[in-house]
Amino acid sequence: MSSYKNETSFRFLWVGQMLANLGDVLYTVSLLTMVYKVTQSVTFMSLVPFVITMTALVSGILAPTVIDQYPLKPILFYSQLGKTVLLLVLCLFALPLEQEMIWLLYVLIAGISFLDGWASPARNALVPNLVKEEKLIKANSLLAISDQITQLIAWPIGSLFFILWGGPVLLWFTWSLFILSSLLMFFIKDQTIHKQRETTSKLAAVKEGWHLIWKTKPLRTISLMNVLETLASGVWIAAILFIYVEQALHKTEVWWGMINASFFGGMLIGGVLVYRYSQALKSRLGQTVMWSSLCLTALTLLFGMTSLAGFALFVSLLYGLPQMARDVAEVTLIQQNAREGLLAKVYSARGTLIYGAFGISSLLLGFITERYGVRITFLMATALFLASFLLAFVNRQELFDHAKPRKE
Repeated sequence: MSSYKNETSFRFLWVGQMLANLGDVLYTVSLLTMVYKVTQSVTFMSLVPFVITMTALVSGILAPTVIDQYPLKPILFYSQLGKTVLLLVLCLFALPLEQEMIWLLYVLIAGISFLDGWASPARNALVPNLVKEEKLIKANSLLAISDQITQLIAWPIGSLFFILWGGPVLLWFTWSLFILSSLLMFFIKDQTIHKQRETTSKLAAVKEGWHLIWKTKPLRTISLMNVLETLASGVWIAAILFIYVEQALHKTEVWWGMINASFFGGMLIGGVLVYRYSQALKSRLGQTVMWSSLCLTALTLLFGMTSLAGFALFVSLLYGLPQMARDVAEVTLIQQNAREGLLAKVYSARGTLIYGAFGISSLLLGFITERYGVRITFLMATALFLASFLLAFVNRQELFDHAKPRKE
């Protein structure tokens, strides 16, 4: 890792973000379980992810007004510090959780999620400031691998810790992870000079990222692909996958867990391969985005139509490979094609699109599954992935030509 511009700062970012992600999952596990135990209501429990998603959506829309005024590192640090303070308030005033205090819980969840909506675009935009151009793909791969490892281990570990410790202790443990993450973010050194941007209005600041996405062909293509593929990816939410295992495979919930683990395992393997062959990928970012979409189309069709549990498990493992390659290639392409001062705003706009598409997808595909069956749902997802591939194929020249080093 000696080729990083600032090796120590990148490590602080890498480990700090991994601890923050781990804390986010543990905090969600404990809150979901605690809310259900107190209310005995699936509706109250489902409000937790709903509040998280909707608040992050609003935060992503408003983030550009903050990005204009402050450097990326302080945004990342203070958003994580703010999450830590709010979680402390939750631990002090909402534990033990009682039904009449449930409103305070949702307010604090909304506040934590709102700050998280600033952290994500700041993190992705900060990476090119800490990493040399030739190591950008490797850096993105490392961050992606860390994200997948966290997702792979955090849910089962969170459930185990909840059983052993209980919700309040698990929340205090999460708070300690947030403290460590905040400290690591504080020690990041970003040498990039921040120029405070003067825009005509806050609305103009919000629109800048969207405007750049629309007028830059590769960014526009990738963003439209993101919307289509996020709509399709709703088939992987827990509820639909549970129905798939029951109705299509005729298996118990044990296979539901195995398929989830297989999917994240494939993502992890894909991340390692992308890291290992980053040099080969560097000159083929556009091709990787396009052909990965075709692979996802075929794998979604195979997975949705099979009745063989072992084959479904194998396909879910394979699914993670093109998914990870596409994700890393897309992030790198965005970093190379967005001007440095607008990169965080582009990520903010992209995040808003993805949050919105995922919310629509969860409702739409859930309705289709309930009304027409899970097979039809997977055919719908296959059609959306195919549309994404065709969009990339039609615009392949722009994708291929613009997969070039970003201009300093």
